[in-house]
Amino acid sequence: MLHRNRKAVCWIVSLGVLSTLGWGCSHDHPHARFVARVDGSSLTSEDLAALGDTGSGGSSRARRYVDDWVISELLYQEAIRTGIPQEDDVRKAIDAAKRELCISAYLNRELGSEDTAAFTDVALRACFDSSAATFALREDVINLSYTLFSERDAANTFRSRVLRGTAWTEAIRQSGKDSLTRSKMLRVVDQQYFTHASLYPDVLWKLARSLGKDAVSFVVKTDEGYYVLENHGIKHQGATPDFEYVKSEVRHRLAIAQRRMLYEQLLRTLHTRHTVEISVDSTDQSGAETTSSKGG
Repeated sequence: MLHRNRKAVCWIVSLGVLSTLGWGCSHDHPHARFVARVDGSSLTSEDLAALGDTGSGGSSRARRYVDDWVISELLYQEAIRTGIPQEDDVRKAIDAAKRELCISAYLNRELGSEDTAAFTDVALRACFDSSAATFALREDVINLSYTLFSERDAANTFRSRVLRGTAWTEAIRQSGKDSLTRSKMLRVVDQQYFTHASLYPDVLWKLARSLGKDAVSFVVKTDEGYYVLENHGIKHQGATPDFEYVKSEVRHRLAIAQRRMLYEQLLRTLHTRHTVEISVDSTDQSGAETTSSKGG
């Protein structure tokens, strides 16, 4: 039965438009122009506007949405006509989904979502310092700046400027002031972290690893153009990473810990607010054992 309930919920989710429009059943709005109608249910222009789909390709996406709504509404109304909502397993699946959605919404309201958790840099740094070993790198990571040019001469001019002592960012700024050089500067990356998988083409990874800290590479030709690299440091697998590299992970861990603490506090509060009774069959054939807690 549980498997069947889950299957019913999966069908509901796969027809995602149902959840968007209250299970696909919208009644006519007196002041809204409908864009699609199936018997007594309508998809209005207001419903469609709520999608916020006004960018490039929005019209075709809106049409697909309308087509999907019509299909889901046909299926939903036919399911109602044939008595599907009254079937025991379907009612249980809907009740279970409603229960989970309500609990999730309540917890997000009371505890806040992880995405909105705010921590100061001081708190994040303290968390990192107290458990730095748990963030050990699973692969090599390099902190790298690079610039991509469309022509070798422009790349050589930039490289020479840096080798003569101009700071990388200043060299970028100076190159940007020259309209001719600027037009040949295709991409600029400043102190970004890369793994082998995230740095391509592969020749860049090999070149970056061969550089000493703060060293500038020679100009390397690729299918995209001409690269100049500066290595700001590499950390090898198993080493403690730079704080900036794992800052988002530290924030994630702190958010989870905070939500867990708030969740436990909330449960303690709810136990004082409600009467809780638990009856457990005893194993000594003496009947049932009942425990309870009651709010004051």
